Parts: sequence; structure tokens; C-alpha cells
Amino acid sequence: MQVIVGIGAKPSVSPFEAVGVNIEVGGIEVDSMFRTSIPSIFAIGDVAAFPLKMYDRIARVEHVDHARKSAQHCIETLLTSQAKAYDYLPYFYSRVFEYEGSSRKIWWQFYGDNVGETIEVGNFDPKIATFWIDSDSRLKGVFLESGTSEEFSLLPKLARSQPIVDKAKLKSATSVEDALEIARSSL
Repeated sequence: MQVIVGIGAKPSVSPFEAVGVNIEVGGIEVDSMFRTSIPSIFAIGDVAAFPLKMYDRIARVEHVDHARKSAQHCIETLLTSQAKAYDYLPYFYSRVFEYEGSSRKIWWQFYGDNVGETIEVGNFDPKIATFWIDSDSRLKGVFLESGTSEEFSLLPKLARSQPIVDKAKLKSATSVEDALEIARSSL
């Protein structure tokens, strides 16, 4: 068995093109088990262009969360005969401005898809949220900066369930807390 590890800011896919792996999708195209078009070659992490099940499209996700989860899923697939399709909810976060001694932690999380109309609530003092709503009024993605643990735990539930939300109510929310409660009540 040979393992190739690629680390860097830009996916290096040309060596795989030379052996016949599809790279036309901006990365190495894989199936839901991270197999390429050549069954003995797998690709995971940032370089893998995989079926994003909940949005029915091929996607590359450049984030440590996906890199870790895709590696875990690929190994589980290789070790079991009961393999299931990778079902990833896009997730991004940053804690870069969270530092010890700060009176305010500036950190954020995003779940879902950043498509559709955006509705922003709040003003960074003390927090801000953005909601992505499609033309059918379905919540597709949600971003929260400086939220509480309880507020952050709501985000993946909203993004995965994609509830129909009342856009007018969301736009009229006077605080992030109110906006999150409006979204929560749509579940």
C-alpha cells in the first residue's frame, strides 16, 4: 500500500490526472466513500471533490473539520462491509480572535450553504448573525459571531433541517437572540 500526503494552500491534482483520475471539478472527484474513478485510489480532505448529499452537488470543502471527518469516514469505509454514504454538513469556524484575558471572545461558526438572500441581524456589539434563505423561504445556512454555547448548538440543527422561515419576522428581529428564536420556532 502506498500513501501520498499533500499539504499546502492549493490542491495539487496534476499527478492524479496523469493516471486517469477526474480532476475537472476543481479537485480529485470521488464518490461518497472517497474512491476515485480508479478503485484503488482514494482522496480525502481539501483536495477531494465529493457528493454533498444534502445539496445534491459535487463540492470541495477546504476546512479542518471536513479533512478530519472525511479521513475518518474513508477509514471506516475501508474497514467495514457496512459502509454508508458520507453525509457532511458544511461547517466553518474561527477562534483566531479568542485569546486568554480578553473581556470578549470574537469567534464564529457557520453551518450550511451560503446561497440565497442574506438577512443580517445584530451589529457586532455584542454579536451578529446572518441567515441565508432561498427563494422557497428555506433556511440554507446560518452564521453566528460571539454566540453562547447554547446558541451555537442550534446552528447545525437549523442548517440540516432547512426549515421554512418567515423572512419578514427575521428581518424585523431586534436582536440576534430574537432572530435565533424565530428560526428555532420554524423547526
